[in-house]
Amino acid sequence: MLGKIKNQGKIRKIFNRKTATVAGGLLVASVAGIQLTTAELPAKEQVYGQPIEKVLQIYKEAGFENIKESLKIADLEYGKIDESSKVEVVLVDGEEWKEGTASKNVPISISYHAPKDDAVELSNLSYPGNVTELEKELIEAGFDNIELSSVMLLAEGNDDKNDQVENLEIGPYSYQKGYFYSTSLPVKVTYFDASKDNLKFPQDALETKNKIDLEKSLTEVGFTQVKWDKIEEKDKSKHGTIRDITVDDEKLRLDTKQDIILKKATPIVISYYDFSNFAEVPKDISNATVEKNKELFTAAGFTQISEVATETDDISKNGQVSVIEIDGKAWDSQKDTVYKKNSKVVIKYWNAEKAIAEKARKEEEERQAAEAKRIAEEQAAAQAQAAAQSQGQIHGFAQAPASNVYYPNCKAARAAGAAPVYQGQPGYGSHLDRDGDGIGCE
Repeated sequence: MLGKIKNQGKIRKIFNRKTATVAGGLLVASVAGIQLTTAELPAKEQVYGQPIEKVLQIYKEAGFENIKESLKIADLEYGKIDESSKVEVVLVDGEEWKEGTASKNVPISISYHAPKDDAVELSNLSYPGNVTELEKELIEAGFDNIELSSVMLLAEGNDDKNDQVENLEIGPYSYQKGYFYSTSLPVKVTYFDASKDNLKFPQDALETKNKIDLEKSLTEVGFTQVKWDKIEEKDKSKHGTIRDITVDDEKLRLDTKQDIILKKATPIVISYYDFSNFAEVPKDISNATVEKNKELFTAAGFTQISEVATETDDISKNGQVSVIEIDGKAWDSQKDTVYKKNSKVVIKYWNAEKAIAEKARKEEEERQAAEAKRIAEEQAAAQAQAAAQSQGQIHGFAQAPASNVYYPNCKAARAAGAAPVYQGQPGYGSHLDRDGDGIGCE
């Protein structure tokens, strides 16, 4: 029984070996068949970002046979000739990426970047070289957006550099041989300009802080297109000082230490502060008379000065300044002391001339009344005296006979107590009555 089992074991073992042998043959045949119809896909890093030619070669060497027409993405504006056409996407059987094995006949589509249709290779440019020749070559290559930027140099000592190209930029890229560039990119050519009409902007001019010195300096150097731009400034201390210097619409840094070379006819605009249209309100004007205030404002530079009187009955205020208005507002020394010269200055003052005239009129009336009263009193006294003398004469005539009386002059008449002597009285004579009013020795 044991032997039988062993034999069975041997038979089973042999059977198993045969089975295994048969199975193994099928497996080998299957693997060989698969190897004949499949291939190993390359790793992603082997193809992505690599030149299309290299990637195509990799897939062909791997055994893939159904590589569809690749999609060209013509969007590269710059790049190295032998490194262009970089792979962007690989589709294996419609999927963006697969790894491992795949049928050799699986459809493979490759999208890659390529130079733009207007891209050109610039291998034979005259660079570095003459700027005119280089510009001509760029135009012939198809570039139409070309900027020429000069680096200004003085002619002395730089003859060999004049019109020589210093740098060439196409778009954001510095020019290199063996690279392609899209003609739609802007081109900037930097070259040296050492022509004889180049002048050095004087360093002392940048350090100069006032218009007079700067104007003298620029004139001596020889610049011909200098324009002065006056900026009105109320701060008198800034008068004539430089605010900024603009060259070809670009402001210069006044503190720069670099040499600045410009064309002789370069437009230069210099802005400076100017106080000339302003004037300062004179001091000590509050207590001055109207005429004195007018003199002070005129001397200060104000051009529109007037006066306005305000009537008052207070004679003590006559002629005194009440307020000074500048441009319609009462001047306040605590707020502002500088105004435009053409500001309207109005000096208002008190006028009591009518009150003074009225007072004079009343005083004259009083004087005339007093004079009339005095005259009336004198006349009354004279009449009374005349009446008394007349009575005395009558009385004398009654007591004594008439006699011839003669007074050689008024002194004698007064000595005799006869003055005044009336016409008809003894002693009266025309030589005593000079005004002929009938009364002598008045």
